[in-house]
Amino acid sequence: MHSHILPAFDDGAKTVDDSLELIGHLRKQGVKNICLTPHFYTNELSYDDYLVEREEAFRAFAPHIPKDIRIVLGCEVYVTDYIFNNSDLSGITYGNSPYILTEFPYGSRFSEKTLRRFYQLTQNYKLIPVMPHVERYEFLMSHPDMIAQLKDIGVVIQTNIGNYTKQSPFFHKRRLLKLIDRGLIDILGSDTHAMDHNRPDVFAEAMNTISQKCGEKAVVRMMDNAAKIFNSAL
Repeated sequence: MHSHILPAFDDGAKTVDDSLELIGHLRKQGVKNICLTPHFYTNELSYDDYLVEREEAFRAFAPHIPKDIRIVLGCEVYVTDYIFNNSDLSGITYGNSPYILTEFPYGSRFSEKTLRRFYQLTQNYKLIPVMPHVERYEFLMSHPDMIAQLKDIGVVIQTNIGNYTKQSPFFHKRRLLKLIDRGLIDILGSDTHAMDHNRPDVFAEAMNTISQKCGEKAVVRMMDNAAKIFNSAL
């Protein structure tokens, strides 16, 4: 649901071979559906220019994608006021779906201004924001009631698989597992960039950890949520 596998486009995979290595590791763990979500910094590049550049990068990469892998093209949108100068944002959602992966400053305290941006996306553009790597927002981690408030307005909450491995700090992992147990996290994603940056080969380990600590139903719930988004994007 969240990856930087599209080569030579952002800070993720640099070459086609890099991309295929990342896909290969996901594939070995049973992953067959992958969303490509390269960064879109809305304060640095116009909406139209981003779409053109992403399309060129994807067209060059598409012939190399393994035939048994289904791909949805999206992006990770760094939300600033500039994005709202566009009347239509359908080009930066997950494929043909209304879901949009939205990133905010990690130091955000989710003030009224930030919440207003969520409302603009949901009310004015009829989109469904997906909040990536919730664990990076210390305010949200310290105020789970705010996560619940975001979910109440329709926001989907995503977490990175790297937080559920043996290498992840114990108390950090435990805090996230509690959020999953409470139903406050909706989907998983690798956010893989490279083999030394959010490596993808721990997907199965993360799934097993969540299953052991929160129960198999928690994993099924998150997989069903991901399937709903992915299938709506096709």
